[in-house]
Amino acid sequence: MELEQNSDLTLPLFYFDEHLNSRDIESPDLLLHVTLDENLLTQLCQNPAVDSSVAIALTDYRLEALAEQYQSLIKGEHHAQLTLVRGPLLSAMLSAEGDSSFVSPQVDMMPTFDLGDDLEDSEEEG
Repeated sequence: MELEQNSDLTLPLFYFDEHLNSRDIESPDLLLHVTLDENLLTQLCQNPAVDSSVAIALTDYRLEALAEQYQSLIKGEHHAQLTLVRGPLLSAMLSAEGDSSFVSPQVDMMPTFDLGDDLEDSEEEG
């Protein structure tokens, strides 16, 4: 997964219970949408040491319920965070009212940066 400033990051969320391992990865319960601003992207550019992680609390995100039973959850109180582990691997967790938790699978990610190389290359060719 490539991350770019001002792009949207969308992660699937699955209800965390004893059936999580048998769930179809193509059928999440919720989608977590986050716009990658400069501050968040800077935090995601870390690569934690082995056996450690970085938790990033999200204050600005959107939830989309894909399963009917979670429509009411969106209107209730909830908190989301991203977790970064060595790799870097990125995952998300959502805590909602009533001790409900949702998690995303870990995904490989690599931040990308626009260093103006494309502009220099086109000037050299022209």
